[in-house]
Amino acid sequence: MRRTVDWRDEAAVEAQLTDEFRPKYEMWNATFDVPYHVFRQRLKEIAQLNLGRVEGAVVGEAPAAALVVPVDDDDWFAPDVATRLQRACDPAMRGYCWTRFVLEARPFNPLRRRTDHGGFSCGTNNYAVAPEWRDLTAGHAKASRHFDAHGGEVKRLAGMLSLQNRNLSSQTVLGWKRPTISRARLLRRFRRYGKLYRRALPPELAWAQPYVERMAELMAELSPSS
Repeated sequence: MRRTVDWRDEAAVEAQLTDEFRPKYEMWNATFDVPYHVFRQRLKEIAQLNLGRVEGAVVGEAPAAALVVPVDDDDWFAPDVATRLQRACDPAMRGYCWTRFVLEARPFNPLRRRTDHGGFSCGTNNYAVAPEWRDLTAGHAKASRHFDAHGGEVKRLAGMLSLQNRNLSSQTVLGWKRPTISRARLLRRFRRYGKLYRRALPPELAWAQPYVERMAELMAELSPSS
């Protein structure tokens, strides 16, 4: 799991806010009765529950010879992703990737299946690297460029083995590259995301349904403040 601030420590969270994100953080806290850092900690707990159910995986510091699969603290994996990688392991390969599902609320396409990863070969949690490429775990943009430049050392796995939970609190949803977000816009997206997690996933993603249900419960606890 990529390093993040300790969401349980409000002072530490606020100390690490960037100038660009602070107005959105403050708007969230002025709009909802669940503070931003508390919501993020709950997201992380759901993700940790998911990671604990991945068969054959070690969560945390990886052994020197292991394949490493990076993940953000709000995303999920299929329970067999590690065993699938073990079967696919090839000494000639340095990287592995697969299709991920992006779960996000869009105005006209509530369940969005993304296969191009927004122009990147690697998304936040749809690739694995051998020890020689371990420096690519920090960010998917750098990993994508490297994977594209060294395609002969990359193996693609069939199936959708991970899900990116692009939730209401993500920087993209709160307005990537925008100076702030209005209360009205934030509430519109809140209502859209409340509906999103009440929808059933496609059959190929049945493994993720328990976490979607937990997200529905979390969204139900989030109410606009008066």
